[in-house]
Amino acid sequence: MENIVYIILLIVTIILFKIIFKINIKKAKSMQENKDAEKITDKFPDNIEIAKEMLSLLGNKGVKIEEAKDTETSLYIAITNKISIADMKNNYARIQTIAHECLHSCQDRTLLLFNFIFSNINIIYFLAITILTIFKVINNQMLQIAILMLFTLIQFAVRSFLEIDAMTRAKYLAKEYMERKKLCTDEEKETLLKEYDKINKVGIPFVVDNLLTSGLIRVLIYAIISLVV
Repeated sequence: MENIVYIILLIVTIILFKIIFKINIKKAKSMQENKDAEKITDKFPDNIEIAKEMLSLLGNKGVKIEEAKDTETSLYIAITNKISIADMKNNYARIQTIAHECLHSCQDRTLLLFNFIFSNINIIYFLAITILTIFKVINNQMLQIAILMLFTLIQFAVRSFLEIDAMTRAKYLAKEYMERKKLCTDEEKETLLKEYDKINKVGIPFVVDNLLTSGLIRVLIYAIISLVV
């Protein structure tokens, strides 16, 4: 009975988050293209060069940079101190995206490493207790659900801080970079910055919801498995 209550509460919570944060996938996808903004962005150097110049602005030149042609996701890998930039040739948001990853590289290293290590521990723990529960080695499922919820809270607190901090500051780093390069007019610069504001308005709630939902879904899966076995 307790498992059923947990399952219902988790489903309701996940749905509630999407309503509260006004998650709109169609709106997010519609913002992926902007031909006018793309023309402005095309005036700027390639992604690797932008990243190098931004890291120089931040006084953080020891970061490795690579361009990954086989992925659409850019990320900073704390354990190797490396920025992997996605193939964003025609993406008008590439200046802000690169700024985002450069800012990650300047965040508190303890937090970055903790986030990397703890997120992996969380996944391993989930897989381990799920297998042990299926084979009836673990009998106290309520304790495991409580631990998973605690892990979700810890991971969300750290990861959301890192992401919101980088997303909020990326616009200002992009602005400083564009002003120094002087490759576009003030009007064009403001056009890009307004688009970046729109991206953050949709993107920050989306990221927060995604981080919360992914953690809660893990708990939900375990609760369902516990109920079935």
